Amino acid sequence: MRLRDVFAELLRERGIERIWGPEKSLQKLAVLVATGKAVVCRAKGCRCSIDLNGNFLNEPAQAYVGDASSTSGCDEVILTGKELVEKCRKYRFPYIAVDCSYFHLHSEKERKKLVLQLKCALGVVREFMWDEKMVITGARFEELNVLYYSSLEDFLTEKRFDKVILLDPNAENVFDGQRADCYIIGGIVDMSGNKKGLTTEIGKRLEKAGIDFEARKILLRGDVIGVPDRINSITEIILRTVLDGEYIEDAIRAVQSHVVARWRLKKELPKYTIRVDTSRPFRLVKKSTFAEFNWLNLGWKDFFEVCRQLEFVVVDDRIVDEIVANSSYDSRKNRYILKSTFNNS
Repeated sequence: MRLRDVFAELLRERGIERIWGPEKSLQKLAVLVATGKAVVCRAKGCRCSIDLNGNFLNEPAQAYVGDASSTSGCDEVILTGKELVEKCRKYRFPYIAVDCSYFHLHSEKERKKLVLQLKCALGVVREFMWDEKMVITGARFEELNVLYYSSLEDFLTEKRFDKVILLDPNAENVFDGQRADCYIIGGIVDMSGNKKGLTTEIGKRLEKAGIDFEARKILLRGDVIGVPDRINSITEIILRTVLDGEYIEDAIRAVQSHVVARWRLKKELPKYTIRVDTSRPFRLVKKSTFAEFNWLNLGWKDFFEVCRQLEFVVVDDRIVDEIVANSSYDSRKNRYILKSTFNNS
């Protein structure tokens, strides 16, 4: 359930099936209304529209989304932002709180990357909810129009949420889509390697303040390697699982960059190799092995690149089977020794 779904529900209740506005995406129109920048008015003179599934229609709109600061041309207001946000309370859209209290520990380059990730995270929040649902604590960034609190503790104390989850890669428990009123992400970019454990420090601060929360880590098949660590990526994984109902593995793959996927492939691929010894040892990888990693966001180019970096030889399955059939197996060293007759042929 995203904001657009609540928006569509309210429009249907008011007899509206076709709408028009400055944006051609129903979610973007809903964000304009929810943030108070626009209201929904009875349409007049709109020759085309989009339906409530976002499809373009060559039919006149029944309503349009207009500027909330200038409703002189709005003969009848059908839906306001206040009404939309009130309806959303029923569905418990969560807050995404990014704690940036360690911003001062970042280098100038890290700070720029952090701000970029925050901007991207706000973009993700707008794809699912609206601006008010993103909170930044411990620092302020003028270019980001979100809720700000001087500290995470102040925000949580004021809101008194029933359930809070801190996403911490060092946590004992695993996140697999558990619902919460607020998800906390550490506003940390660690390019220098000197900020390890800072997210855990956030948890220690909350414990000291007497604030109840759960610390959970996101894993991909039992490992943090391959899990995107950017703030915007973590935000999207959370919202895909919690609001869209996706499985955690599917959500991770959907936001996983090829670079991050290759990191995980480098760890997993050696398990699939076959060691063959001739004059020198080398490792073979069956071409069909690529299909074993459909849970990673990989293309053939990524697969071959990782094999090249690891100095593995990708070979057609039939050829690998022939090599194995013409080799003797050394169980002590888990290797195949190629017979000289096959080698000479």
